[in-house]
Amino acid sequence: MIDLHCHILPSIDDGAKNTDISYQMLREEKRQGVQAIIFTPHFNFSRIDVDSFVEVRRRSYEKLMSVPEVSELGIKFKLGCEVYFSTKLNETDLDPLCFEGTNYILIELPTDQRPYGLKHTIVDILNRGYQPILAHVERYPYFTEDPEQLFNFVEKGCVAQINSGAILDSDKAALRYIRWGMAQLISSDAHNMKNRAPNLKEGYRFVKKKYGEDYVDWFEKNARDVFKGRYVDEPMLKKPKKILGFWI
Repeated sequence: MIDLHCHILPSIDDGAKNTDISYQMLREEKRQGVQAIIFTPHFNFSRIDVDSFVEVRRRSYEKLMSVPEVSELGIKFKLGCEVYFSTKLNETDLDPLCFEGTNYILIELPTDQRPYGLKHTIVDILNRGYQPILAHVERYPYFTEDPEQLFNFVEKGCVAQINSGAILDSDKAALRYIRWGMAQLISSDAHNMKNRAPNLKEGYRFVKKKYGEDYVDWFEKNARDVFKGRYVDEPMLKKPKKILGFWI
């Protein structure tokens, strides 16, 4: 397994507060069978500029790597980030914000209302040769209330990621997106060892039980492809339909 979305780097965001917690989280990832991780601390244009963020991220990563036990885990690491949506993405060099060595960029959207300029910005990012990954798509009410919006973004070339925790909570939107082929990645979005601990193995186990091993194989392959900077398999999209007020 590969975890493409987590907040394990120490002392950089609302994730791990120190290297001890980071190491505990990494040890748990290893116990579950995770072989590679992309560290994705939060980035927000309104709080810090790109160059300063990259430097802060570098120091946090080096601090974690200075713990001898971390390298002994044998997990492969890459740097990335979770970018809070902004129309400034249109005018920014996105290379420093992408997953290391790839053209994938993880983008978090507002959870209250659809942001201004979303379609234009996403299309611009795609046209520039980058691959947007929309983080935890089950959280956005404008997608859950009108899933055709998410369908259109995936059809254009976006990749949709859902959280393992949402699957384990039997979140209706997350399970619908799996069933419709509208989610291509599962990640932990782990923040700590208490209420948001690494849980990728349990999420995959749930998917296997409910949808079958082929789904798990597909999600795992997609994660490997993203980690290596390759295109994910084109999803077998099923366009949502609304009948008698219910999406099916």
